[in-house]
Amino acid sequence: MFTLERQKEILNIIKEKKSAGISELAKMFFIGEATIRRDLQKLERQNLIKRTYGGAVLIEGLNLEIPLSVREKEQSQAKDYIGKAASELVFNGDTIILDSSSTTASIIKYLAGKENLTIITNGIKTASALGQTLHTKVYCTGGRLRENSLSLVGDQAKNFIVNYSAQKLFFSCRALSFENGAMDSSDEEAELRKAMISCTEKVILLCDSKKFDTKAFYKICSFDKIDICRTSVEIVSQGLEGTGL
Repeated sequence: MFTLERQKEILNIIKEKKSAGISELAKMFFIGEATIRRDLQKLERQNLIKRTYGGAVLIEGLNLEIPLSVREKEQSQAKDYIGKAASELVFNGDTIILDSSSTTASIIKYLAGKENLTIITNGIKTASALGQTLHTKVYCTGGRLRENSLSLVGDQAKNFIVNYSAQKLFFSCRALSFENGAMDSSDEEAELRKAMISCTEKVILLCDSKKFDTKAFYKICSFDKIDICRTSVEIVSQGLEGTGL
């Protein structure tokens, strides 16, 4: 098979499945992974796909939805650093909200030493990890399941969230800038995070530096709504005088 034909077939596979792994494609075409990487590089330069850790996903505009299984592998070291730093903001007895993002989930293993926590989340995988890792109260929203993100969204999830009051919200986003604030690829996820912000005393954004100065489909909040930002390269704080954080 000629190179252009193979790349066309690879693109068709990614269009159908929305994502594909390098090893999976190498086996399908009986060629080496290095060749597949070069094919994906070529397709990315044409703005047809976005390369990810170990594979690629289809580009469908600013509302591109990258599966959770792919996002968990992206920037894993940075996310671990962010999770550890974020855990220092959690104190014994806190009630906190965790969104369903892979970045926010990185905080979980660092909460093991905390006592009497109450945690609310819309993430199915997040709730499962909390149940396996911590001896604490965990509340999971109802709502419609989004398969790619393993998150619960919709009116039922929003109505659940607004009945609670929390000290801190930990959330992530797909894009961040001073001009546009925090944005997400899903309007449903963004609307739910707005509800989370409305019932939380302190809003804490967890965001790796690759998301800086980028745009996504739907706005979550302006930058002035974020009290603290934990990131892989710096810590940005606003209005923290007298907060104890």
